[in-house]
Amino acid sequence: MSAEGAEPGPEPGPLCPEHGQALSWFCRSERRPVCAACAGLGGRCRGHRIRRAEERAEELRNKIVDQCERLQLQSAAITKYVADVLPGKNQRAVSMASAARELVIQRLSLVRSLCESEEQRLLEQVHGEEERAHQSILTQRVHWAEALQKLDTIRTSLVGMLTHLDDLQLIQKEQEIFERHRGHTDR
Repeated sequence: MSAEGAEPGPEPGPLCPEHGQALSWFCRSERRPVCAACAGLGGRCRGHRIRRAEERAEELRNKIVDQCERLQLQSAAITKYVADVLPGKNQRAVSMASAARELVIQRLSLVRSLCESEEQRLLEQVHGEEERAHQSILTQRVHWAEALQKLDTIRTSLVGMLTHLDDLQLIQKEQEIFERHRGHTDR
């Protein structure tokens, strides 16, 4: 506290709990502020590395200023990076994504085209097989119709022989009847 009319001085800071004196020194060994009695010959910090508290504070201020300058440089570098590099990276990312999209579209178009061609080829193949099957069925129908016609003709001929030949004529023509009609019925 200052008296009225006296020059204002610094407010007294914390005092040494052991000696009640101002903590105006700094013990570098214990890394803490100490009073003149602690730093003196009979004090607990005798033989330690001691310096004035204001010198230590100045050293700390200088370190903080240096750190602030480094942080400022880092901030400037980051700002420059964000302004100069990131837009280019963003543009490259957009361009690469666009190229990738175009490539996907081209490949899918090619795959679609190939699938359509293969579908057409397979459908034509199925249609061809269907036509061959129908043709085969028609051919078989004609064959079997002709076979039925021949069998009907043979049967009609045999019935005619049975009804028009007497016993003796039938016996005489036996070999001729069976040889003539055997070729048609063995098929």
